[in-house]
Amino acid sequence: MINVLFVDDDKVTQKLVKGILEGAGYSVTTMSDPRDAFDRMNLEIFDIVITDANMPGGVSGFDFIRTIRGTEKFAKLPVAMLTGRRDAKDIQLGLEVGANDYILKPIDPLILLGKVEGLLKKRPLEISRTNFQEGPVRQRANLTLDLEIVYLSERGMVISCPLIAIEDSKMRIQSEFFSQIGINPPILRVVTCTKDTANPNLYLIKANFIGLSDTDLQKIRNFLNTKVAPKKVV
Repeated sequence: MINVLFVDDDKVTQKLVKGILEGAGYSVTTMSDPRDAFDRMNLEIFDIVITDANMPGGVSGFDFIRTIRGTEKFAKLPVAMLTGRRDAKDIQLGLEVGANDYILKPIDPLILLGKVEGLLKKRPLEISRTNFQEGPVRQRANLTLDLEIVYLSERGMVISCPLIAIEDSKMRIQSEFFSQIGINPPILRVVTCTKDTANPNLYLIKANFIGLSDTDLQKIRNFLNTKVAPKKVV
């Protein structure tokens, strides 16, 4: 899949461009600050960069393109400006600093898609994604995440997690917490997964234990009775 990096501090424009390009089958990453965008470029592979001209923080789209063109590995990467600055001097400056194309706002979806497709077709072979070997694989793997167990009961637990979990899916968590209880990491079945109202970047996953022995359940009861302070009755 073609990866597009779009840099614009306006959230409405970000949403619009993302919708247009993703609707055409592209994968789109949006960023608001050119400095953060350049850091992202050093961590991920992008096939094309589109940037606005005017952005806060003292780094303009023109400066951003200069930085891209001054970096050897990005020197031939397709870059387009998408901006409302339509004066001839601005267009000339955009091309002088290294933009391959200059697209004017307001955004016309057909023009935008045509420009992007044209730039991708003109990519030098050495940076074309079609040169990368790729193919489907189906192999089991484990994903390590920073989680927090926020609630425990005899039936299961509530976990704070940055990723959404599918209801009725199964999971197993590795934590020293289980050693404190005296049980092996149990298998859990996801009951619900909801947004954490206190932190919109996290999800609260309610999961029940599967297949715990009576001995393990008794250890959980003992832990709750001795380690968890009882609630005060008002």
